[in-house]
Amino acid sequence: MDEGSPTGEQRRFFEELLAYLRNELEARKDPEAVAQRARMFAALAGEAGRARVLMDQRFAEEGFVYLSEEGKQRLKYIDELTYLDVPAILAEMEKTAAVSGEYVESDGAVYVIEYGGRKLITADPGDPSAPLRARWRELKGEWPR
Repeated sequence: MDEGSPTGEQRRFFEELLAYLRNELEARKDPEAVAQRARMFAALAGEAGRARVLMDQRFAEEGFVYLSEEGKQRLKYIDELTYLDVPAILAEMEKTAAVSGEYVESDGAVYVIEYGGRKLITADPGDPSAPLRARWRELKGEWPR
């Protein structure tokens, strides 16, 4: 199958993924959310954590999303994404979820983050990427390469 002929299910998944990524971009740009993340990451990782949040905000303002290929993170402008980028987008989402799991514990209501000997407790935001990641596991075997 070539990029120009995805199945209906693949088209729907791609459109849902783009909608998710656009919402994520908005959240990454939101000044109030950025300030909250900057405080949280500064508390956990110092100035480097705060700087990472501000750099992420700049990337979001420019319309860049994260992809992971061969274990390396890269950026791509959202309007340039194609069906062929889906595996790399989901690889980045899976990597982010795995890394978060190393530092985060949750009971469904409270989120406890431990990093560098520091602990932060906050309300559990849930994982909005979980449904997409679960659906991807069903679709990836048939995805165009």
